[in-house]
Amino acid sequence: MTVDNSPRLIGRKEAAAYCGISPTCFSMWVASHKMPPAIPGTRKWDKRAIDAKLDEISGLEVSAKQAETGLQRWRRERDKKRRACGPPQF
Repeated sequence: MTVDNSPRLIGRKEAAAYCGISPTCFSMWVASHKMPPAIPGTRKWDKRAIDAKLDEISGLEVSAKQAETGLQRWRRERDKKRRACGPPQF
């Protein structure tokens, strides 16, 4: 088993590179809730949160160890409804 010594918290550029997309695209994904927001009070993203979001949008099952919380379920259902309704009309 190998040990990953890279930092768990990463900046926007590193998070974008981790996902294989541009920093601008990453920011758009965060704004559209495809990616999690930065940790409150920081400009850092948690790699595990990014992995979980990628698993979710890829349709992968959530393991029992990473079971969805009530808040996460509410946010997922809210975001699903928002996507179904389209962008907000101003």
